[in-house]
Amino acid sequence: MEDYAIIYNPIAGTVKKAQEDIEYACQCLDNLNVSYKLFKSEYAGHILELANQLAKDGYRVIGAGGDGTCNEVLHGVITSNSNALCGFIPMGSGNDIPAVIGVIPDIKRACEIIAEGNSSKSDIGYAKTDEGVERYFLGIGSQGFDSEVARRVNEEEVKNYNMMVFKTVISWKNKEIIVKMDNNTYEDYANLVAVGNGGSYGGGMYICQGARTNDGLFDISIAKIGKLKLVLQFKRMYSASLLPHPNVKEYRSKKVRIEMKNPKDEPYLSQVDGEILGPLPVTYETIKDGYEFIRPEIDEVAEAFKEKYGRYFYEYSH
Repeated sequence: MEDYAIIYNPIAGTVKKAQEDIEYACQCLDNLNVSYKLFKSEYAGHILELANQLAKDGYRVIGAGGDGTCNEVLHGVITSNSNALCGFIPMGSGNDIPAVIGVIPDIKRACEIIAEGNSSKSDIGYAKTDEGVERYFLGIGSQGFDSEVARRVNEEEVKNYNMMVFKTVISWKNKEIIVKMDNNTYEDYANLVAVGNGGSYGGGMYICQGARTNDGLFDISIAKIGKLKLVLQFKRMYSASLLPHPNVKEYRSKKVRIEMKNPKDEPYLSQVDGEILGPLPVTYETIKDGYEFIRPEIDEVAEAFKEKYGRYFYEYSH
């Protein structure tokens, strides 16, 4: 039996690019003498089913695709209760999920990391809505403006996060929410609430830039900013220079509960790793050292950021 199961989505992005990317990945794995079997998703939800079964079958499971593919793979593997190793080959437009465990958006390098065989545990997040939808995640759980952007991006054939930000902001209206944490409660209007196990979403936008995956805590950012100013702040996230900000409250907590204050308001949507869970209320919990992932020995994403900006993305002071 082959050591690795590579799961990919043949229609992620454009069909042509998805095919080119997976062919290149296979070429890289072949050159590195990695023993693997390729699996293609055939319908909605198939990736999760494949990941769950292949993990039970004894494979180390690799998600090859965008953040949606990566999240479905990690959720499927974790819920298999097999303790199978999980890894990623980033092939999407965002690639924030592989970035959480230090994998840069480079197909060849991701294949090399698989061949090198290093792995270690990472904190993971667990989200559950009051409607019973559950999902494990590595990156960020968010609700409000950014989750609405994610919903709209998921519905578009051509994924363009920045363009959807501008389209969404035109009709956006802030609502009052209640955020209950271990030692704090926030009760006020807010554009968005980001619950970060990892630091970024939207292709490297650092909204929870201090988040670390080895401390057993979420970093929570709650923004209450005029909507036009909010769009301008989004640009600062790419250089991890948004925080500290006078209109963004920061907290740390193991558990987080988010509700609408006014039951008559249409509820904000919640999402994790770009996957829409449904309307609030939602409860989050971080699981310290929750799962073991195939990853580089050092955080190559943090090192690449430092090389570009002269500091790590999590280095900032109040």
